[in-house]
Amino acid sequence: MTLTRSTELIAPRAIEWLANEQTGMYTREELQDIALRGCMRMAPDKLAYYHDTWEFFLQFEDEIEDYFYGKYGTAWLDRFSKNSTSVRGMVNHMVWTFVDALAKEITGIK
Repeated sequence: MTLTRSTELIAPRAIEWLANEQTGMYTREELQDIALRGCMRMAPDKLAYYHDTWEFFLQFEDEIEDYFYGKYGTAWLDRFSKNSTSVRGMVNHMVWTFVDALAKEITGIK
């Protein structure tokens, strides 16, 4: 894995949940696919529907918020709310963007 130090500190539970070789949500190949194509294009299995992304957000809310705060500063929430017409849509966008970013770091794909 080629994680940045800040990602290792901010999102360890989410990384473990996504990429653990024995118990992870996705295989390395699936993470590579996400890193290359993005969640928006492929709606990956287990995160395809609003209830999936909502559940993921509730489980990793602090890590998601800390990750985006570290990346975009205090304007991070404005960034996501401008492109959403509902709270569920905003959460979906945040989760997919978060998973895309972690998949890229985990696989080393830029």
